[in-house]
Amino acid sequence: MAPAHKAVPTPEPEALIGADAPEPSQPEGVAPAAVFALESAQDIENAPVAVASLPTSANASATEAAAEAAALSPSEDEEEYVSETPAPDFAQLDLPSQASHLLTLLRRADARQNRKQIFDLHRQYETAIGTDRTAARQRFTEQGGEGDDFAYAGPAGHPELTKALHEFRESRVRDAKAEDEQRAKNLTHKQYLLSQLRQLIESAETRDSSVRIKALQTDWKATGAVPQKDAQELWNSYHALLDMYYNNRGLFFEMKELDRRRNLEAKEVLVQRAEALNQQPSINKALQELRQLHEDWKHIGPVPNEQRDPIWNRFLAASEKIHDRKKEFLTARTVLETANMTRKTAILDQIKPYAEFQTERVNEWRAKTDELQKLKEEWDAAGLVPRDKAEQLNKQFWGAYKGFFQRKNQFFKSLDEEKNANLKRKLDLCEQADAALVNPNWDEGREIVIRLQKEWKLIGRVPEKQSDKVWNRFRTACDAFFERKNEEAKQRVHQAQQVSQEQATHLDGVAETVAALSTDAPGTLAGFQQHVAEWRAFDSAAGGPRGGSERGEEKFQALMGKYLDMVPGLAYAERTDLLFQLQVERLKSGADSQQALYKKEQTLRREINELENDIATLQTNLEFFARSKNANQLREEYQGRIDEAKTRIEGLKRQLKIVRS
Repeated sequence: MAPAHKAVPTPEPEALIGADAPEPSQPEGVAPAAVFALESAQDIENAPVAVASLPTSANASATEAAAEAAALSPSEDEEEYVSETPAPDFAQLDLPSQASHLLTLLRRADARQNRKQIFDLHRQYETAIGTDRTAARQRFTEQGGEGDDFAYAGPAGHPELTKALHEFRESRVRDAKAEDEQRAKNLTHKQYLLSQLRQLIESAETRDSSVRIKALQTDWKATGAVPQKDAQELWNSYHALLDMYYNNRGLFFEMKELDRRRNLEAKEVLVQRAEALNQQPSINKALQELRQLHEDWKHIGPVPNEQRDPIWNRFLAASEKIHDRKKEFLTARTVLETANMTRKTAILDQIKPYAEFQTERVNEWRAKTDELQKLKEEWDAAGLVPRDKAEQLNKQFWGAYKGFFQRKNQFFKSLDEEKNANLKRKLDLCEQADAALVNPNWDEGREIVIRLQKEWKLIGRVPEKQSDKVWNRFRTACDAFFERKNEEAKQRVHQAQQVSQEQATHLDGVAETVAALSTDAPGTLAGFQQHVAEWRAFDSAAGGPRGGSERGEEKFQALMGKYLDMVPGLAYAERTDLLFQLQVERLKSGADSQQALYKKEQTLRREINELENDIATLQTNLEFFARSKNANQLREEYQGRIDEAKTRIEGLKRQLKIVRS
């Protein structure tokens, strides 16, 4: 942390004396009093020189003091400025609010003096924009978008801010160019004044010599700054010529004393104004006026020797009171920044492991991203740290932060590559299925389509926006292939509807047996298995399911359902599984069994997925009711529905296992 600058005594220029002593203008290249934005202590510390600093040499000549003052005075581009407008916590604003705040600062009348704060905030804004753009791109790609299609519009007010900042920078360039041109003109004019001053010194003294020298001094003072490289030489020449002029005048000593008394009166006024600054509530105005007072002090000649130290000490004491306000600010800032550094060091210890995080699960990446973003919010809210520690802390933080997102981006990039590879494989299966459609050998084509369906299941996910499209193409090709046997299927349906007399007689016998069951003469599992075996034997003798009818099968299964109802101790789930196994056995022994089993499996999967979605919805509602004091009945109802759905899913999974066996 840079130490606060303390003003120390500076000599009064002894060379500028006499009744017609020159009133030197501000040295070339030395800008008027500067104002810096002091919304925080960091702004004061970042100032290129101390606020309202004073010359320090105790023995310098007038020329040396002027040179020293020029060296200590900041250029106009480095003016100190204290922003007195209450500033929001910029890091806590959302992006539209940040853009609005920057736009307001750019449109203020003091925007040029406040440009350091504007550019500092704009750098934070650009960092936030970059993070938001990266997150938006990530969300876009996760939702199935192509990277080349991504377009980032920015937050509300972003285009207006970009335009305003561009115009602000252009105006600065124009102003700098105009200032350079004006300084060149000022240099030419002051060189002309020097030539006039030389002629006045070399010529004989006349009655109007005093008037002419005063006019030259007034013109010199009114002329603005010159290029920095010429300022000191020009200033030295000017004062050397003035010294020559006054040394050549016979009234030198008399004018000296008169001029010193006038200078003392002028400096008394400056001291009173400096002492009054302690009551100025605005530090910005106090610093600005103090700097101007010091500039005015430099241009006033010497005072009587016995008054030189007392008047200067009064002026210095008044100046130091203003500097004390800066010291208090820096002291408070140091305590705060030290506490902030402790907080940020603790946060950094939590963030460092994220730089090496690695996983193959999408949900874990997303969870870790949320955790890291929360830590970043804490980091941003922790505030400023000591300047000599800030760079190293920020370097470590951003190293870990960016390292995490680099690994995350690599993971999702490889995941996208895998999805694209899966898409190519599925498109190849679609082409093979299209080729099977025109294969004249139906049995060979059927084997190909069944193989393609199995391979399809083994291929992973594809890009979301292509998923439905490629699946519909494959399913359409498969369905179209099996439509070729539509006529044969219709014939099987027709045959199945014609139940033979033998089947009808057998079913009537089974119906009588079932009707005779009672509590005293219940059914048994052995009896159930015997009926099934007899039906299958009869079915086989009749030419299998192709020779029977679907209606007969439905009637048999209905009778078996009633039979199982009369088996004591049989659980409902067992009953359901036994009846479902009957259906599966029928499908396996029927024509196009693979296609039928595939459709049955897909139906079961859809039912499971629907029930799982229903459970998720019910659990969300249940969590909502859990926060309500008077919703016990609703919670019990929703919990019952969840338990019922879970039981149903267990049953469907058992059926799915039967289909796969």
